[in-house]
Amino acid sequence: MVVYLSSASDVSAVSAPLMTNGDGVGEITPSGAEGITPRAVGATDEPTRSTSNTLEEPKQTTDLLATDEKNERDQIVDSDERGLQLVWKQHPSIRYGSVFRLDFRARFQEDAHGSYDDAPGLNCRNTSMVKTCAWELHRNRVGIQGHFFKRIEFEVERELTEQELTERDLLIGYTAKSSWKDAYVNVSYIDNFQVQLGRFKIPFGLDELTSDVDNDFTYRSLGANHLASSRDSGVMVHGRFFKRGVSYWTGIFRHDGDNARSKRVEGGNETMAVRVTGTPFRRLSSPALGVLELGTAVAFTALPDDSVEPNGLRGRTTVTQDTFFEPIYIKGRRHRWEADLDWTVGPASARAEYTRVTDDRLQQGLGNQDLPDARAQSWYVSGSWILTGEPKTRPVKAAREFLRDGLGAVEVAGRYERLWFDSVGAETSAPLRNPRAEKIVPSGVRILTVGVNWILNRWITLQINAIREHVEDPERNPIADDGAFWSRVVRFQIVL
Repeated sequence: MVVYLSSASDVSAVSAPLMTNGDGVGEITPSGAEGITPRAVGATDEPTRSTSNTLEEPKQTTDLLATDEKNERDQIVDSDERGLQLVWKQHPSIRYGSVFRLDFRARFQEDAHGSYDDAPGLNCRNTSMVKTCAWELHRNRVGIQGHFFKRIEFEVERELTEQELTERDLLIGYTAKSSWKDAYVNVSYIDNFQVQLGRFKIPFGLDELTSDVDNDFTYRSLGANHLASSRDSGVMVHGRFFKRGVSYWTGIFRHDGDNARSKRVEGGNETMAVRVTGTPFRRLSSPALGVLELGTAVAFTALPDDSVEPNGLRGRTTVTQDTFFEPIYIKGRRHRWEADLDWTVGPASARAEYTRVTDDRLQQGLGNQDLPDARAQSWYVSGSWILTGEPKTRPVKAAREFLRDGLGAVEVAGRYERLWFDSVGAETSAPLRNPRAEKIVPSGVRILTVGVNWILNRWITLQINAIREHVEDPERNPIADDGAFWSRVVRFQIVL
């Protein structure tokens, strides 16, 4: 049996196996610093599950990770050495040479938040009396991740604090969300043609595919939360060419993803999605240019009209959960398209994304006639800067960890975004709020988010965000006189 011991404060620390000789006496044998070999691209709450891990600081090379790939630098490489190994670097791990690996993972996010008085999204859950809760356990997830023979990879993750529906909710017809976040197997015998099967994220949207623990903000953009698909059950083929210069993901899924569903909205049915990313300037290795990645994705969904309730998309504010656009009746197909940009140079990064969704409304008029398509659009631009000088990676790694040899890493970030809903055409009709209206009353929200991220060490991060929101429809605005409002969020995050 082999137990690897390594310094938690030094990523480049040399690991040493603690081995027993024939007499059962422990002895230390030195081992060089090692790094994990690249793993397959996936699409989960960590958008894609490929990793390219080393025990050295990330360097600009000609074989860069795609934006959607996760970079876990702190794990030790799978060793071909025989025998059982127990390792704890970033995660507790059990390994048997190159035959088997099992990582135990967990993440906990506790939020302190506030906004205007009596905001509905800040009310305590599962209480008989309505009252505001200043604290919320935002996420509480545990899971496992590993592989067999480095080519058959798996991951299972479950949310422990998912709100269950009551019997009354089920009788009313509410739809429950799954507590299982990821549960999939990925076969990676051919890098250019990997196959993933199970429950994972539909490959659509840069912000949605970025893990919440790797995000620069406490909340994703509203476009990611309301227009992108998120997780569903399906099968996906994915791979990469030209040393990750071009990557692709294409899959077929049972439904439309978790983001299109709510208690009252069932969402769409069968969905097909395709995503492609590329780094057009990867051969220009100048550090001054950084790394620029461009991406785009499309998705097509079948829309039934089985539900008695309207089955369209809805819009809500970020923290307070005020509804500024109600679902409407839809039938036919849903068409999604997005384009994104991700640029990283030294300690700085910039991102931008545009998303457009249209829903057919076949035979949804009051006289059973076809209606013009419903439309939803969103965009955002964001930027970040690590004040302590570390290179921008996801997740950010502190060069000098707090209370060991420094203060950790400090990053500032800002984002401006807009999400809005309307209908296509019908210029001569008067806009109405009826869910079967020919012309839909336009409604949207503009949001400014500024924040500070303090990465104390590889496990603990503190995020502070100030969020200003302005609902554009005066009749839907929760603030009198069509005003804007500020919300504040402080998140304490632990990732194991």
